[in-house]
Amino acid sequence: MKIFTTKENKKLTEKYWLLTLEGEIKKPSPGQFVMVRAWPGFDPLLSRPFSIHYYEPGRLSILYEVKGRGTKLLAKLGPGKKVEILGPLGQGFPEVSSRDIILVAGGIGIAPFLFTAKEFIRKGHQVHLFYGARTQNDFLCLKEFEALGVSLTLTTEDGSLGTKGFITQPLKAYLSKHKKGVIFACGPMPMLSAVAQVTKESGIKAFVSLEAHMACGLGLCLGCVVKHKEQGYLHVCSEGPVVPAENVF
Repeated sequence: MKIFTTKENKKLTEKYWLLTLEGEIKKPSPGQFVMVRAWPGFDPLLSRPFSIHYYEPGRLSILYEVKGRGTKLLAKLGPGKKVEILGPLGQGFPEVSSRDIILVAGGIGIAPFLFTAKEFIRKGHQVHLFYGARTQNDFLCLKEFEALGVSLTLTTEDGSLGTKGFITQPLKAYLSKHKKGVIFACGPMPMLSAVAQVTKESGIKAFVSLEAHMACGLGLCLGCVVKHKEQGYLHVCSEGPVVPAENVF
C-alpha cells in the first residue's frame, strides 16, 4: 500500500464524484485499476477497486459513483486526508497496430477512458468515443474528451442528448460502414455482451473491461471470478479487468 493525500474531491453531479490524489506509484497502463482504502478501522472491511481515470507523475484521479457504504465514505474526504492505494493492478488495454481506436462506454464505464484516450492519442492513434447514458445529466467529462481531439458519438435512453436509444445502434452503423479499428469497451455486462455481438458480426477485434466485486485485487481470494467461455473461470483482478471479448461473450 502507498499513502496518497487528497488534493480535491469534487462533486460533478448528484451521484458522481472526481477524487484527485497526490502521491507516487509506478506509471499505470490505460485500463488498470487501484484498490482504495480511505477510512479508519474495519468498517467497511475491504478496500474498493476503481479504474484509473487519469494519471500524471505525482497525481492520480478516480471517477466514482456514490452508491454504497465505501463510496459514501469516500465522498466525505476533504483536502489533505490520507488514502491508502494499492496498484496499479490488473491487465489494461493492449498495444494495438490499428490506427483507429474505438472506445465504447456505458454510464460510469467512462471512468478509464480519459487516461486511455490521452495515451493512445499520444502514440499517434485516432480515437473515437461512443458513449451511452440514461439521460444528458449522466454524461461526464465531455469537454475533456473534446479538448483531446476525441470524436464523440452520444446516445441517451430518453433522447435528451444525442441519439435516442442504446450506444450499440450507432456503433453497429459505424462498423458496417468503416470495418476497421479496435474496440475497447467498458460498462455494464449487458452492454458489453451487446458490443461483443456487434463486433463479432463486423469481424472487428474487441477488448472489454470487466467489473466484479473484489476483496484483494491480487488474484489470491478467488472472489472476482468470471466464467471463461472455454477454460473454466478467469480472475478479473489479475487476468483482467481487460480481456478479449470472445473469452467471455
